[in-house]
Amino acid sequence: MRISFIAIFSLLTVFGLAQSTPGKVKTSWKYTGIIQGGIIGGSAELNYSAQTIQGIQKGPWLVGIGAGIDNYVAPGFPIVAHGQYNYGKRKSQPFAYLQTGPQIPWLKNEWNDKFDDENIYDVKTGWLAEGGLGYRFPMGKKLKLISSIGYSVKQVEYEEKRINWWSWPPRPNDIPWSVYQQKLTMNRLVLKVGVQF
Repeated sequence: MRISFIAIFSLLTVFGLAQSTPGKVKTSWKYTGIIQGGIIGGSAELNYSAQTIQGIQKGPWLVGIGAGIDNYVAPGFPIVAHGQYNYGKRKSQPFAYLQTGPQIPWLKNEWNDKFDDENIYDVKTGWLAEGGLGYRFPMGKKLKLISSIGYSVKQVEYEEKRINWWSWPPRPNDIPWSVYQQKLTMNRLVLKVGVQF
């Protein structure tokens, strides 16, 4: 899956370089920010996400760092590197984006299960990767309304403790728990709406 994202980003880079024309006035990097919210849907559930991206833009390219909330199945705080290419020279522009990075979990609902004062699940930091297409519309001199649709993959690793029922109640030398390493991979569609300033 990571190879697919690298291949898509490479194609976007080549396409963007092919669009540049010599003799144009060079533009400098300038600050830009994005705030957006979205709906995440997959085979497990429909849930929400929110994100802010702070970065710099030069011509059609935007690069930045994003942080947010991803509440799908295993809730967490993703921190991502974000790359975006805006197509065309009109004020309204389509764009393509990619982002990837770690997701720091928080425990909630089924991830908070306990038995005999022992946590059953120990969720570890996972990773998230997302790519998609969108469109941005001008809303004044600097503000833009953006909407996008993308495909996202989230992976969570966790340790699960299971009771050794054959040794219950435990005797002094028995180990009452077995620990299993688990991995959960989630494929989702993401619809986002926000503003860029």
